[in-house]
Amino acid sequence: MKNLHNICTLKDISECKNCPINGKLICHFSSKYLISFLGFFFIFVVTAFIGVILAGYGWFLLGWIGFWLFFFEVWEIRILCSHCPYYVEESRTLHCIANYGSLKLWKYRPEPMSNIEKTQLYIGFAILIGYPLGFLILGTQLVFLAVCIIEIVIFFSFLIIKRCGNCVNFSCPFNRVKKEVIECFLEKNPVMRKAWEDKGYVIKGKEKP
Repeated sequence: MKNLHNICTLKDISECKNCPINGKLICHFSSKYLISFLGFFFIFVVTAFIGVILAGYGWFLLGWIGFWLFFFEVWEIRILCSHCPYYVEESRTLHCIANYGSLKLWKYRPEPMSNIEKTQLYIGFAILIGYPLGFLILGTQLVFLAVCIIEIVIFFSFLIIKRCGNCVNFSCPFNRVKKEVIECFLEKNPVMRKAWEDKGYVIKGKEKP
């Protein structure tokens, strides 16, 4: 497998034994992480679908599906995924623990997300989640609305508590990885480290006098 950027996430997992941050990051793909992510998300999706159909707005779900395709295949993968170490793999599709299978239409960008990209991510998530909720309100499906909101809270709580503290996409606004772990990873991956430093990131102990 080609590893043009020399990112350690593409190296054999046997090389991680002596890594000081071994076990602190989800830096190699595992289907169990993907299944849990999709499971929590699709519980919300199924509930929303049923509620919107019962509300009498079933045809409008085609718009939601269309936005999924645009968001996951074009928009989010550009502003978020293209910064992730998983994206560096030489393949046409992404193999990660969230957007598995998305086409890689953009080149890998090792630098951190910009503030504009982070703002776009918030907007994208708001549309993705809010689209069906609006129709549940219009159709007075208040029980389904309440259940969907609870499922959304559970989903994001799961991400922040169980995934965001171990995720290698460090510049994502939801990321909760400790600074010392991030810097250790950057030290091990010089291409990514240089891209971050070029954007103004300063590793502790490397500050200019």
